Amino acid sequence: MMEKNLKIDDYDKILRWSYNVARKWVQENIVPLQVTSARKFEAYKKAGKYLPKHFPRKPNEYFKRKDTWKGWQDFLGYPKQNITTVFVNYGEAAQIAKMAGIKNSGDYKRWKRPSNMPARPEYRYKEWKGWPEFLQEKYEKPIVKGYRKLKVSDVRIIKHQLEIGVPGTLLAKTFGVSEMQISRIKHGENWNDI
Repeated sequence: MMEKNLKIDDYDKILRWSYNVARKWVQENIVPLQVTSARKFEAYKKAGKYLPKHFPRKPNEYFKRKDTWKGWQDFLGYPKQNITTVFVNYGEAAQIAKMAGIKNSGDYKRWKRPSNMPARPEYRYKEWKGWPEFLQEKYEKPIVKGYRKLKVSDVRIIKHQLEIGVPGTLLAKTFGVSEMQISRIKHGENWNDI
């Protein structure tokens, strides 16, 4: 068959790609470079790395239109994985979380949980009625970090730092304010008189 005998210099001459030829090229040329997901394929493209001249830039959309798309796992050469993790039931999960000292959703997300506990119990259990009910007497509202007020001297420093090119994100973290506040200072919407 012609598809099996193609040489790398022939790929730039292909005008209309078949799913099998595109799949073969990807698996031979970019999967070995650790391009193993749709996200990594996008990063590979954005980095301007080599793709044949007429290679579909969005293979999933291109081959869906041709009704030949079988999914990223097939395209990149990975068989579908059967994840068979068995999670504990709702009552046991609530008990384990309470025994671990989990007090709110933030604690749960940071917790190095056992493999039989779901990452997102709110989506896993049909019985779910909210964190307070799940954790019962252990529940504490998560602490929401507030932003602090800026002083005139802070604003002068921020404006100077912005002028010399310090990123607004860094300034927001340093001064404990939102990035929006830094943006408004930069554009003269807030603290224009300083």
